[in-house]
Amino acid sequence: MGLQLRVLGSGSSGNCSLISHGETHVLIDAGFSYREISERLVQYGLQPEQLTAVLVTHEHGDHVRSAHTISRKMKIPIFTTEGTFATALQEKPLFDWVEVFPGRSFQLGAMVFHPITLPHDAADPVGYRIECGGRVMAHMTDFGYVSSLVRESLRGCDLILLEANHDLDMLRNGPYPWSLKQRIASKLGHLSNEAMLEVLQEIAHDGLEHIVFGHLSETNNNVPLLRAQVRQTLRRMGLHELAFTIARQDQICDLLEV
Repeated sequence: MGLQLRVLGSGSSGNCSLISHGETHVLIDAGFSYREISERLVQYGLQPEQLTAVLVTHEHGDHVRSAHTISRKMKIPIFTTEGTFATALQEKPLFDWVEVFPGRSFQLGAMVFHPITLPHDAADPVGYRIECGGRVMAHMTDFGYVSSLVRESLRGCDLILLEANHDLDMLRNGPYPWSLKQRIASKLGHLSNEAMLEVLQEIAHDGLEHIVFGHLSETNNNVPLLRAQVRQTLRRMGLHELAFTIARQDQICDLLEV
């Protein structure tokens, strides 16, 4: 049994991924309603009662929305940093909370989770590098620039989920107010296609089996544009056979296993 990733949905209005190995099933974020997440899990043949834990990366609603409900109903713990818990979950009814410390790894089943500090406008946000049986996955969204720590955490992975939030030209010329455009494009905002492609050229290697691009803005990005940009970059790198998936808000992705 390998290390598995099921993206239940990813975008500016909701994010939820399922990381599995054997009988251990861990949600990263719960940015949809409890009902929606349950229905999407069932589509994969997994019942909500089989979940082991919920890892919430930060307190924004598109990541934390139903985490406390899942925790309470399924009697499973929520793993977050203290900052995330204090700003989003402290007053919510839930089963249990386990504090996450960036730089301090923890284990669920056979999977080892390494919390990575991310530069984002949240209390104490993290992404994850996950290791299991010699296989490595990274799950990184919601950060404004690629820090040296993030860059190193993406190296040597077999499978990566990486943010590709916006195209810079679409953001500049789009309908958002200037203050929001500044926030998104800032170092504590979201990663652009251009910045994502730049780091991809640094960390892609022959052993990388699949990349998932997530957290696309419905207003400032689009799938055909991103697909063309990725293909052009991979051809230029001589990695045109590297498989990739563009995650969507409204649908689940195919199961990926490494």
